[in-house]
Amino acid sequence: MTASAGRIQRRLDRGRDAYFVAAAAATAAGAAHHRSLAALTKPLPLLLLGTRIARRAGARSAFDNALLAGAIAFSTAGDRAMLLEEFADEPTEKDRHLRVGASLFAGAQLCLTAAMMRRGARPGARGLITRAAVLAESATVLALHRPRLLPVLGGYGNTLALMSATAAGMSDPQPAMRTGGLLFLASDLTIINRRHLVRNRRLAAAGEAWVLASYFAAQWLLLTGLGATRGDED
Repeated sequence: MTASAGRIQRRLDRGRDAYFVAAAAATAAGAAHHRSLAALTKPLPLLLLGTRIARRAGARSAFDNALLAGAIAFSTAGDRAMLLEEFADEPTEKDRHLRVGASLFAGAQLCLTAAMMRRGARPGARGLITRAAVLAESATVLALHRPRLLPVLGGYGNTLALMSATAAGMSDPQPAMRTGGLLFLASDLTIINRRHLVRNRRLAAAGEAWVLASYFAAQWLLLTGLGATRGDED
């Protein structure tokens, strides 16, 4: 490894460490249900991840850069909507923010899927059907508790299943992409179940910690996998 390559790698390692420290802080704030700390810390991981992705923009096409930027921008805006949903008091207000968040994250999933397809990935029928079947559980919970949300969240679920199945179809880097797609699926599945089925405060806090930890891990795996240039080791 040359001196220049070594410096770049050390900088990337510091960026990775900063990301996971920020993700841990956001997860802890969310699990503690501390509104001001959550508002402060939740945007930081994707800001750091976006900076990391942007450093390698010159090695990718303009369209690939636009797709990655879109995934990060939609996700960041979606994070804000979901933060507002988490701390809203009225059910109608929570539903409104959830609809907005789902619509924004649908944009993120489509950007991720398009970026994967440009690298040759295709969703397998079996993987797509399996993921859709798993998400049918949360759709059933919604149908029983908040049926008015089904049109928007059902559409989002389709984009999530497609992204996750396409991630499994990537040839490289694996198993990082497959794991990222599955973690995103598991995180979003927990959101609906936690909101409508969990009444115990400690279980709700643990559920929120899982939602955020798995989400930030998924974003790291997917975006660093797609943002890597040929020959990268991370």
